[in-house]
This record gives sequence, C-alpha cells and structure tokens, in this order.
Amino acid sequence: MRGCSWKYFLLAFSFPLSILAQDFSWWNDTHQWDGNSHWSSYLIMSPAFMGPNAFPIPFAERKNTKTELDLNFNKHFNQGEKNWDFFTRFSYPLGEKASLRLSMNPIEYFEMDSSIRDERIARDEFPKGYASGDLLVEMNALLFENAHSELLFNIGLKTASGSQFRNARYTDSPAYYFDLSYHHEKVFSPDFKIDAGLLMGLYVWQTYMVNNRQNDAILAAATMRIHYKGFHLQNDLRGFKGYLDNGDQPLLYSIKLVRSWESVQLSLSQQLALNDYSYNTAHVGIKYSF
Repeated sequence: MRGCSWKYFLLAFSFPLSILAQDFSWWNDTHQWDGNSHWSSYLIMSPAFMGPNAFPIPFAERKNTKTELDLNFNKHFNQGEKNWDFFTRFSYPLGEKASLRLSMNPIEYFEMDSSIRDERIARDEFPKGYASGDLLVEMNALLFENAHSELLFNIGLKTASGSQFRNARYTDSPAYYFDLSYHHEKVFSPDFKIDAGLLMGLYVWQTYMVNNRQNDAILAAATMRIHYKGFHLQNDLRGFKGYLDNGDQPLLYSIKLVRSWESVQLSLSQQLALNDYSYNTAHVGIKYSF
C-alpha cells in the first residue's frame, strides 16, 4: 500500500486541474469541427467578425507640430455584447516636416452572449473578461505645403501584440497601411475657419485562410472641421474595401465636438457604423499638448 501512496497523491493533485480545463466539445459540435484543422482557421479575419479595435482605420489628419498625449474612454454599443475600452496615443514631431504616433488600447472589457459568440466562432463557451490591444505605430511626412494647403504621406504598422484572439477581440496578425492625404483650409476671420481633408491609400493584413493569406483593401477617409473661437465641430467618414467580401468593407461616420485651450483639449464624439462593423461608439477624451 505504501508503494501506491504516491499514485493517490498525484490523482488528488490532478483532479482540480482537470476541472479547470475547458471542454471544447460544445465548440466542435456548434461549428462542425472536421477533427483535424486548427480552431483558429475557423475565425473570420475581418472587421465584421472581430472586436471594435481589431482593425484601426486612420482619420484624415493634418501634420502634427506639438508633442501630444491623448487619453480616451470609449463605450461600444452592440446588441448581445457589452464592451468598453481606454485608448491612448502619443504623438511626437520629428522636426518640422514629420511626426511619429504610437497608439494602443491598453484595457478593453468585453462580454458576449451565445449568439455573438457563435457568429464570431469564439473559442470560450462563456466569453467575458479583459483584453489588451495591439500597438499601432504611425509616421507621416510633409510632401508639400503652402499658406492654406498641405500634402502628407502616411504609413501605419499594426503589431500582433493584442490578446484574446481566441475570442475574436484582436487578430494576432500584423497589418499595415500607407496613404496620401491632402488638406485645405479657408479662413473667414480670426475666429472662424473651415478646413477639409481627403485620404486615399492601401490597407493590408494577414489572414488565417489557406488560399488567401493576405487581404488587400482600398483605404479612404474624408474630414471637415468647422472652427469657431475655442471650439471646433468635426465630421469624419472613413473605411476600406477588401477583396474577399467576407465582412471586410467597413464604413464609419463620426461627429466630434472639441473645446480647446492653450494646452488642453476636451472632446465628445459619436461614431456610427454604416457597413461591415458591429458597433456604434460614444467617446469622451482629453488631449495634452507639451
């Protein structure tokens, strides 16, 4: 009996661990697993079937001339899902004709019901918890400038640093985009002006599909800002059009009100999903300039 005591000890130790291990038979049955393919190959790598921050879409922005820190809170609305996050961005000018931006959602909370879970082929039976986002590195360079206009070249690289890929929050794959943006402003008085911008480019990301390892999309964005004294009202339309037609053609509209002081900006905005995107989003933010 003494020689068998160690076996009972191991059995007692391993039993609690077996309780913690997930049983994925429900997932195998729900998604008719073929018994061979890795579960990740079933996920759909497109904006319509991922979390709200999986595919960052750039705005048509002017050149950055100051060191800035953005801190934002976003509440996302989607039937069958609870979702909020914090967004941070650090902008640093590189001389007078270029700038560097680092962006990330350090904390995202999510909770999905069974219908959203199954639509996105999420791996957890009860998907709920916290995720951390991908680091986005952007750089722009001034190509042309006069008194009222500027032309910029922009490039962005999304790393694969985000978590909760198994629950379709972030893609766990790299992406990049590059574009040209043109901006023009019309000054009516010292207190009132309007500026507008247009962006065109290419958006590319890696997929887990056997026959299509990469998706290429046409990228576009437009913006119009109305400035009056310390306020401005901003309208943005942005999106891209992939070629796989699997929820890869998101289009977003947002309206944003900003109050500016010498070194601080406060903002409120509402974003509406027009195509291939699951969320309408309310935003409140603060920006510090150094």
